[in-house]
Amino acid sequence: MQTPMIAVSGGKGGTGKTTVAVNLALAFKQDGLNVLLVDADVDAPNVHILLSTERKKIDTVYAFEPKFNFDECVLCGLCAQHCRIHAIMQVGDKYPMYFPDICTHCGSCMLVCPTNAITEGKKEMGWIYEGQAYGVDLLMGELKLGEASAATVVTELKDRLEEIRKNGKYDIIIIDTSPGAHCDVLRAVMDTEETIAVTEPTPFGAHDLERLIRLLEVVESPVKIVINRANITEGSSVIEKVAEKYNAPIISRIPYDDLAVEAYAKGKPVIVEYPDAPASLAIKEVMMKIKEELGIAR
Repeated sequence: MQTPMIAVSGGKGGTGKTTVAVNLALAFKQDGLNVLLVDADVDAPNVHILLSTERKKIDTVYAFEPKFNFDECVLCGLCAQHCRIHAIMQVGDKYPMYFPDICTHCGSCMLVCPTNAITEGKKEMGWIYEGQAYGVDLLMGELKLGEASAATVVTELKDRLEEIRKNGKYDIIIIDTSPGAHCDVLRAVMDTEETIAVTEPTPFGAHDLERLIRLLEVVESPVKIVINRANITEGSSVIEKVAEKYNAPIISRIPYDDLAVEAYAKGKPVIVEYPDAPASLAIKEVMMKIKEELGIAR
């Protein structure tokens, strides 16, 4: 049996998604499991910051970049015709013009070129890191500053996870996705057992939660809802309506907790610094529900 993977996501930034992912991973570790925590929010990775730990670069991520040999170009225009985002343009009998800033590195231009005038180059897109904190292993991706497409780095992380799941080293893998509802979130949640959607009890939270759930329907990832800072407003009913509409159960209501804020200010996870705090107990409740649902024995 492959190691189960749980994604932790949020329809918008600021819901506490990463904080929940970090503390949930630590809750599993405290319960005796071997845990891998993956930071797939490659635009702004901060799991290592929340855990106050160092990270070590283990690999560089490259993407395909076309290299043009105009001595072989017959001006057929096929490369420009097949570039769906128009990163290649050909005007009249001029050689193709390439716009690297909008290239999605798909390689179709090289595949359709009849004279091999386009060959494969590579462009540095980001890096893969590893680390450890409180006995939890970390795997992290980071997009190179100035690059627009995170897909290559997220895909590299998921490819590594496929191999990791087979070796049986871990009892569970927790993936912290990027916020929002877009393709990189889809890449991160693919092949996971379920997604924990972290939201807040506000109209904005409900709106973005619904967007996330509709996105996750594309990959048929079961959704469980966690309402973070559940007591900051009396607006939980808006989340409950979304949950009922999409048959997505609310499995926890994590209260706003002064001890959680204090632990954050100290640079420590609340579940480590204050294991009996209300927020910590709520996270442990989520952990136990996931364990029971997945049939994890330890």
